Amino acid sequence: MSDFPTKTIKSIKRLLLRQQREVEENLKEIEEDDPAKSPALAESSEPGTDSYIAETHTKTMVLGEQLKNASKNIKNALVKIRRGAYGKCEKCGKKIELLRLLVMPTAKYCVSCSKKT
Repeated sequence: MSDFPTKTIKSIKRLLLRQQREVEENLKEIEEDDPAKSPALAESSEPGTDSYIAETHTKTMVLGEQLKNASKNIKNALVKIRRGAYGKCEKCGKKIELLRLLVMPTAKYCVSCSKKT
């Protein structure tokens, strides 16, 4: 079981669940807004339109990957909470500082180990 008070863990879990919902909403939104997936794409023939679409699509893909990575990190943190292993540094095994977890609830490493990475 985690070394943190139950109330703190519940609070962090609520934060993670809220972040997960926001990430999923943002992922859905950017996929819907991707101009490369638009049915109007075939109709565009103005000069510069293709480069705009390509640039915007690239940005959308990068943002999508960042959001998917954030989602994966959130899910991993939630699994650790469920298993009672939340807040343990994946490198040294020591307890991750509470303030660090409150600011970055998906932290995998303590401050000391994160500086070494």
